[in-house]
Amino acid sequence: MTPSLDEALWTALLRRPASGWRARLLGAWTAAGLLGLIALAWAEPFSGRLFARLAAAGAPPALIAWILKPLVMALRGVLLVESFGYAYHRFFQHVGRLTRRSSVIRRNQMYHWLHHMVIYPIGRFYKRDTGYVASETGLALSWVVPGWIAAGLAFWTMGVHPGTFAFLGGVAAYAKLVVDETHSRFHLEKHPWADSGYFHWLEDIHLLHHWDQAKNFTIVHPLMDRLFGTYLAPETHRAEIEAVVDGDALTVSDATNWRYLLKEATPAEHAAFISQARRHPRSVRKLELLLACLDRRLARVPAEVEALDLHIRAQSLLALVRPAPSAA
Repeated sequence: MTPSLDEALWTALLRRPASGWRARLLGAWTAAGLLGLIALAWAEPFSGRLFARLAAAGAPPALIAWILKPLVMALRGVLLVESFGYAYHRFFQHVGRLTRRSSVIRRNQMYHWLHHMVIYPIGRFYKRDTGYVASETGLALSWVVPGWIAAGLAFWTMGVHPGTFAFLGGVAAYAKLVVDETHSRFHLEKHPWADSGYFHWLEDIHLLHHWDQAKNFTIVHPLMDRLFGTYLAPETHRAEIEAVVDGDALTVSDATNWRYLLKEATPAEHAAFISQARRHPRSVRKLELLLACLDRRLARVPAEVEALDLHIRAQSLLALVRPAPSAA
């Protein structure tokens, strides 16, 4: 592990606060920007004026009503998926303020944690020559419920007419046939897009999300990540991509999730991990890598209280997961 990658791991483990005014400014920009984009997708004011001008200029009413208006509504649906999907993935599916305060949101975090850490961990299990395995089986309520809410709000605020159906059709088609399909193929070895240069670029971007789950939340294009300061470019982060490909490496996502487990998880979550880790040796290996990372940190800063605390907790957890052999 290189010093720069170690530094990234220590930052995630020790949760160093971001610089004050910059973090607040970025947070305000993110909140205002996402709310603005979602509002624009929901009720943009520009197309109505354009259609009125086209009608005044003699454009056929059928062209406006049956082609242009549905097209614009469908494109608004695409914008909604990109902006809301970014916010949902970032704030509702990974460890953060909301997941720490709500058991309902923590349920979403649990399923996404399973995707990252159990079903598609880094290394040779990240991509498989089988069909995509979802972490939430059956009716995926963590995605279905937001879809139902969006449909209800659309009919309530827009009315029941062809434009609303075009808007919801754009949302459903883009979310399922483009975003979901692209993400599924990130974890497949064989698929029709395997030779696409653009797909490989997106694939590297998603690899970096598995390296650091606080970065690269979007799937089809990193526009939202660029806008809101969460973009890691594959061109400048090759070392991280190589670490992800290595199944025997500790990642920033690992560090974030291990910290949560060691210091914030409920007793039930803690017990569930111990039960699962005893059946999955890879989890024990990850814990050993975590201790090695903390050892390197303490060798540099022996009196760092937070690192000492995490080291003690990790050693205790390792003793529970893999008890030492009793003396003869």
